Amino acid sequence: MNVGVKLFPVTLSKVGSEEREGSWRFSASSGGQCASSPSRQHKSLAMRVPPEILWAWMELHDSVSLYAAEKKIRRAAGLKRWQLQRWPRLPPGHQHSPLDERRLHHAAWNGCLDQVKALLQLPVPADCQDPQGWTAVHHAAFGGHLHVVKFLVRKGTEINGRDFFNCTPLHRACWNGHAQTAEYLLQQGASHEMRTCSGQTALHLAAANGHLDAARVLLRFHAQADSRDIHKWTPLHWAVFSGWGEMVELLLGRGVTADGDEGRDMSPLQLAVLGGNEGSVGLLLRRGASANARSQDGRTALHICAASGNKKVLQLLLAGGAEVDAVDSDRTAPLHLAAGAGSRTVVHLLILSGAALNAQDRLQMTPLHYSALRGNTEAAKLLLYYGAEIDTAERLGRTALHLASEKGHCETLRVLLEGGADPSLRSHWQETASDVASEHKQHNALQVIHQHLRSRQKTQAKGR
Repeated sequence: MNVGVKLFPVTLSKVGSEEREGSWRFSASSGGQCASSPSRQHKSLAMRVPPEILWAWMELHDSVSLYAAEKKIRRAAGLKRWQLQRWPRLPPGHQHSPLDERRLHHAAWNGCLDQVKALLQLPVPADCQDPQGWTAVHHAAFGGHLHVVKFLVRKGTEINGRDFFNCTPLHRACWNGHAQTAEYLLQQGASHEMRTCSGQTALHLAAANGHLDAARVLLRFHAQADSRDIHKWTPLHWAVFSGWGEMVELLLGRGVTADGDEGRDMSPLQLAVLGGNEGSVGLLLRRGASANARSQDGRTALHICAASGNKKVLQLLLAGGAEVDAVDSDRTAPLHLAAGAGSRTVVHLLILSGAALNAQDRLQMTPLHYSALRGNTEAAKLLLYYGAEIDTAERLGRTALHLASEKGHCETLRVLLEGGADPSLRSHWQETASDVASEHKQHNALQVIHQHLRSRQKTQAKGR
């Protein structure tokens, strides 16, 4: 059965509730099995997310929206009253079948206690697993059917049994926010320290999905609030990334630090910026999170924001003391990324905040090179207006005009040429912008350059 899951910003909703707008969509199985890649990337996300984190997203987030047709199929697969009445009279030698096991799982999923009792009398093993490794108690816990969970536990089912993703019934209950079910499982000896195949505890799942009551139950049973998964993310990381402000408050109130490990992984603040969650960004800054904390590649929250083009988050970071000319391990500044991403507003704000117009990265490229390479004409106009050097050459001797010619960005070419770019300058391979356009078969770009040269020749002739 396929279940829709929307992520980033995380779309979470209980059955029957309204969904909030999201921008990622995955397909996952009811057992938590995940697709391998997102169907669409949000336009504002200019920073690639590691694929192992995508898998973790897909494992963490709610899958509770069943299509109407699938609900009908499940109901049709359930047991009829006449079957329930007849089954106790079956011959003593009757053996259960795989179909009986599927019926047990369906009955537990739907919370049909009478069907569960009848099936266990066949006898169907209470701990039999479906193709995803779920037992009946996994299904019942996931659906929040506490009465079924209690019955199965009294029957001796394995309370810490793992499915094929190493999820226990407690994981499944907290994933869907069933706090009462989670509390009962904990009272009966379920371990809150057990981890999924991605290293998440039940608290990670509750935090990622914004289930406050389930998180409070886990914390009351002394769940470790700063536990890290295999990606070095704590429940706080998942809460801020998903935009659950109250969850962030709850975890910070339990002594979780607002900053990650400097230079090792992304800080909670960086994840909040990546998710575009203004509330979480403001909250973390108020709680003392460093606006200049760096990830393993040396990037700060301002780098991430500049790449995504979020004006409001950028203003929060600048007000919180973010260093406007911080450079990462490639010596890339936020203005480089903003110029490459093409956000005119963000470029303007960074320039007004004192960003260096002619800063060079490890390849000696300036922000103007980035805007020319990506064809971001408005960013190029702003940079030139505020005095960026137009003919600076990068490590291979190419100017912004060379890069715009190579990519065929005609509008950017016109802006550069009108701004005074010299089309006769040569790279280390002795190529002019015209040569580059011709080599890469950018005929429109070549035409723009020739028209400019003819126009300049006519102007010079008139001046004589």
